[in-house]
Amino acid sequence: MKKTNNNTLDRRSFLRAGGLAGAGAGLAGLAPKSVRVAFGGGGGINENVVVYIFMRGGPDWLSFVTPMNGHPDRGNYESLRTNGTVIPSNQLLALDDGWGIHPNAGALRDLYQNNDLGIVLAAGLPFANRSHFEAERYIELGTPGNRFTSSGWLARHIQSAINLPASIPIPAMAAESSITFSLLGEPSALSLGNPGAFDLEGGNSNFEEEQEAALASIYGLGDSDTEVAGAQALTALEIVESIDFNGYVPANGAVYPNSDLGSELRLIAQLIKENTGVRAAQADRGGWDTHVDQGVLVEGEYGGRVRDISDSVAAFLQDLDVPAPNNGNWKDRTVVMLMGEFGRRVFDNNDAGTDHGWGGNMLVAGGASVNGGQLYGDFLGLGPGQIFQNADVFVTTDYRNVFSEILIRHLANNELGTILPGFVDYDPLGIINGPDLPPNYGDAEIVSLNGFES
Repeated sequence: MKKTNNNTLDRRSFLRAGGLAGAGAGLAGLAPKSVRVAFGGGGGINENVVVYIFMRGGPDWLSFVTPMNGHPDRGNYESLRTNGTVIPSNQLLALDDGWGIHPNAGALRDLYQNNDLGIVLAAGLPFANRSHFEAERYIELGTPGNRFTSSGWLARHIQSAINLPASIPIPAMAAESSITFSLLGEPSALSLGNPGAFDLEGGNSNFEEEQEAALASIYGLGDSDTEVAGAQALTALEIVESIDFNGYVPANGAVYPNSDLGSELRLIAQLIKENTGVRAAQADRGGWDTHVDQGVLVEGEYGGRVRDISDSVAAFLQDLDVPAPNNGNWKDRTVVMLMGEFGRRVFDNNDAGTDHGWGGNMLVAGGASVNGGQLYGDFLGLGPGQIFQNADVFVTTDYRNVFSEILIRHLANNELGTILPGFVDYDPLGIINGPDLPPNYGDAEIVSLNGFES
């Protein structure tokens, strides 16, 4: 029998109380950050964080992690890439088993060698879908085959978790101008693309406190989704306004790239270390839809995006490698997961680019929670009979299996029937360290790897 979830109701009560208390005191009634009260039974408080980086556009993963000389598919790779997208073997940075990583991903290779990065080969949707619009939604919503689901997988994690504190100010955030599909449907999720503009002043601060108090009074009248979201927004407003974003100095000499992704991860790191309660965050890095002049080499456009990903993630983990409350370390409490909506064709096109495909990779990085320094998954090969429809990498690891391992082993949430409805094949790869819990699948409908959508 599925467990009763009291999490959302308790959080609603907390937010409503916070809004009412703030009505006469500029939201000063916010419960202190140090409160640790569980929503439900068992397991205590989980203070771990997941950061989800979506690589929009569908990366050419064969240019990110590539067969080197000595790999059985090096010859196949070279014969399939005849229009300028081959990366010379001597430029690749060696990993294991004949695979190399892009020459601009030196920071990621360092994480791999330090056991802080694991790579899942041949991962993706359980069926091929080459539409950006549909594949993105299937993945972020966590419901392949249904792109009209009303909530995202991270939102359902927050809503079903019974191990979050009642006073959590900002449990979920997107470092974007709007809420991402993975966080859709969670009233507490905060979009924070520009933290400096996150206020009610509008150029005139004379009545800001009065505005906040009036809104808090209104939102405190009930517990509808609108009222809960409003109360949460006001709570977040007070917290965000109190943080000095311009004066933030990353720890351990970490230097973020001067890019959108670098700025987003810097912001997420600061909010995590400010102990605002962030448990789930998303950042995006687009630009991977490379049909023409892909530029895979060091100075090319693709190469620049790889460098941005690599340096941004490395700086983020370096910045988080500091003590956290309750005898922890923020890096050890954080898992970073990267993926796109699909991979690309195994062969390049006549315009020195690559077209939409199926199988790709997933990157999982972090501290003690990540069993890095390894390649995971089964790569079937690039030879005759090993390529899906003679065009794409076969997917052998359903992306939800990686999600579910992070949910269970890192976030201690086994409600897979709620978070990933229809997924009933939890089979951990071992990329995440942590205890297993028996998955609760609920009443699931199976979506298998044998299906296909064009």
